[in-house]
Amino acid sequence: MTEIRTLPIRVAPVPGEALDSWLEAVAARSHTAWADLLTAVGLLKASTAQSSNWVFKLRPQETAAIATATGIAATSIAAMTLARFDEAAVSIDTRSRKVLRTFPWGRGRGSRYCPGCLADTGGRWQLSWRLGWSFVCARHQCLLVDHCPGCGQRPRLRTMPGDVVPMPGHCNKPGHGTTGRALKRCGTDLTATPVTRFPADHPVLCAQRTVYDVIDAGTAEFGIYATSPRPTVTALADIRAVAGRVLAYGSGDSLSRVLPADLLAAHGETARERPTPAADPRQARRPGLVAPARAATAAVGVTAALAALTKPSIGTAGDALRWLIIDARERGRAVNATNIGWGQGTSPTLTAVQLAALAPLLRPSEQLRYRTASSMPGRPATRSSRSQQLVRRTPTMLWEPWSLPLALPGCHQHQLRLAVSAVLLLIGTRLRLQEAAEVLNSPIDHQGISRVVAMFENHSDWPLFQDALTRMSDYLADTEIPIDYRRRRTLDYTDLLPDSVWRQICRGAGTPGQGASRARVARCFLFERLSGMPASAAPDAVDQNLFRTRTADFPQHLTPELATALHEYAADFLAHQHIHDEPPSWQPPIALLDDLRLPIPDPKRVDIDKLHRLVRQEDRSLGAVADVLGTTLDTVRHLLEIHPAPARQPATAHEARAQGRAYMVARSALSRETFIVLYQQQRISLREIAAGVGVSRKTLARLAHDYDIPLREPHHHARIHIDRDWLYDQYVNQRRTLPDLARDTGMSTANMARWAKHHEIPLRPRGGPSHSASLDANMAAADAPINLQPTLTGIGGWERLQRFAAACRYPTLTIAAEELGVGKAALVTQINRLERELGGPLLNRAERNRPMTTTTLGEEILAAIRVASGQ
Repeated sequence: MTEIRTLPIRVAPVPGEALDSWLEAVAARSHTAWADLLTAVGLLKASTAQSSNWVFKLRPQETAAIATATGIAATSIAAMTLARFDEAAVSIDTRSRKVLRTFPWGRGRGSRYCPGCLADTGGRWQLSWRLGWSFVCARHQCLLVDHCPGCGQRPRLRTMPGDVVPMPGHCNKPGHGTTGRALKRCGTDLTATPVTRFPADHPVLCAQRTVYDVIDAGTAEFGIYATSPRPTVTALADIRAVAGRVLAYGSGDSLSRVLPADLLAAHGETARERPTPAADPRQARRPGLVAPARAATAAVGVTAALAALTKPSIGTAGDALRWLIIDARERGRAVNATNIGWGQGTSPTLTAVQLAALAPLLRPSEQLRYRTASSMPGRPATRSSRSQQLVRRTPTMLWEPWSLPLALPGCHQHQLRLAVSAVLLLIGTRLRLQEAAEVLNSPIDHQGISRVVAMFENHSDWPLFQDALTRMSDYLADTEIPIDYRRRRTLDYTDLLPDSVWRQICRGAGTPGQGASRARVARCFLFERLSGMPASAAPDAVDQNLFRTRTADFPQHLTPELATALHEYAADFLAHQHIHDEPPSWQPPIALLDDLRLPIPDPKRVDIDKLHRLVRQEDRSLGAVADVLGTTLDTVRHLLEIHPAPARQPATAHEARAQGRAYMVARSALSRETFIVLYQQQRISLREIAAGVGVSRKTLARLAHDYDIPLREPHHHARIHIDRDWLYDQYVNQRRTLPDLARDTGMSTANMARWAKHHEIPLRPRGGPSHSASLDANMAAADAPINLQPTLTGIGGWERLQRFAAACRYPTLTIAAEELGVGKAALVTQINRLERELGGPLLNRAERNRPMTTTTLGEEILAAIRVASGQ
């Protein structure tokens, strides 16, 4: 091996200079033949004088030899080869050290140049000029030159002959007509080559700077990539794909609307020139497939491509690129959503831009399928996971909070909700309309769905509707919701809400209308909420317009108590179907659509108090209520379902009985446990218990039946004489009750009352205060902590306190009621009564994402309960 020695003359590299250019400068300075210099720096042994692969990438021993010979740092030497741009602007095969042409516009042989830069540096050649991505010089604001003006050949296709002393800045190609071994060189002064110049803010200069920034940074973060940066190689593949289409299909008229006239003129002059001998023949067949041979060609393609890709969003980029799709179609090229690749290695971001550009040319269902209105359109997923998730999470009839903002003139909500649910399954999947309807068990067919979609498209706010539908579908595909609607559609609803259960629920909620007709309407209403299918699919549905209207208007009859009772029954029904982990019904967040400014009135702007007043106090029809509130009938129905109107308070006891409120009052005042204590353990009669609660004996008998408490048989006793002194002492002094005394003597309470009247003993007022339970409670209250005494003076006070203490262990009153085995309405009524008696709130009720907690007063009462219980 020849020992490498330090060269006697040193020449510093110019910033950005190519390795061969620097070595030529060293040879020229020392008047050394090219082969001799390569031998001196250790390159001739590694290859041959005619090979220049070391320009692309040096081996470690070559780098070390050059560093030893020239005194330049190894890192600086390596930076002068194309390896500096490896896997960014070029890709170099490690073994052959050749630039791969399959890489986006990989171009290793030959080089463009800027005459001004050659003149400024004494003929030194920039490394970046070898890149297929270099087409202008930003410093001199000119188009790079592709060939020698003297011989017409492309510079630096091969290394120069070994016996030639380099002349930097001059063409070293053989002159025209020269033959033999000692060829005469062209020698043209390349610094004097005429160029096309551009103003400083010209789009072609901006395009070149953008490309260089991407190559230097390693990622693309401009324009469409701002929110989703892409690696350099992917971004360059995108630019190449669009540039190739521009060069292949862009017409003169279209290009003139996208590009400046001076750039097009330079491109036109290039097109009229004869091709260079080294030009790739594929350029003629598919321009842009490989790196363009001419700088003007590359400039036109890249500048036109970046005119779209630098837009701030996918939508605006698609608008800017649509001309190219139209031009390609006019030239007979089939451009559709399935063949818009335009190249290999491109990014999903470019696909999104292409789909956005294609959107107005697609059918409305295809626009939805490819999500063209979203921020990132894309092809449907090849796997079925998205469609399976959507089938499981989408009801047959869309939820009202999502359907109401989509209301269309001339389209009934029933049809709209069925069609939109099926459409949601289309977005981002390969399902067809009929398949979507079938997997949802929908009664609507693909023609009905298409009609609704066409109505959306014909609306002036079609882009907003598209965005809304896409958001809904993406939310359901990406979010785990609490109900499996695919399972709900397969449940057996034959035994849903029997008439007897409906009557019992109505009695408990104090709701009139307990007949079989109203029960059937309630069943269908509840079926729709549980199954997600239309009420017309319920086993008990009647195929009549009147019945469908009555079912839709059922929320008018809902009260908070009835809604709660139906919710609790629905939960029990699901439990019997072995579904314990799902709520009876659920609604998605309407906030998903808040910023879309859809043309439909916002339900949140409706005054709920006014709505309740119109429905209850003024007893108006729902259509009239909608007119007064300036909203739609369907909105009124929905609001009454989620905000049931409280029952109108009766003015008299007779009216209360007529409204069926007495039963609800009794049920709220008497839990089953309290009823058992009073009736079975303390032997108080139904009539007396009813009088204490303020209802009739008949109402209490109905409650006993629902509580499954057997009633006692009436007894008849023989005449017994009652002594006045004994009765006075027991009733007046000992404060015993007439029922208590009647039991001791074996007679009825009415008989004992007659004896008191006979002996002229004044009777205490009838009602709760005269009950033995009330009297016992008063006696017990005297020994209780002082802050508990206000509630212990009445019947059942201690039981209410214990239930309050037990309920505090749970996060909500609903869960507490379920765990304690009582109705939620009864539990709420008892705690409300405690709060009235004790002078303040005991609980901070649960809210979304915040469990129920006790107030300061509640903590004090809990402590007192523990003291009274001996804990």
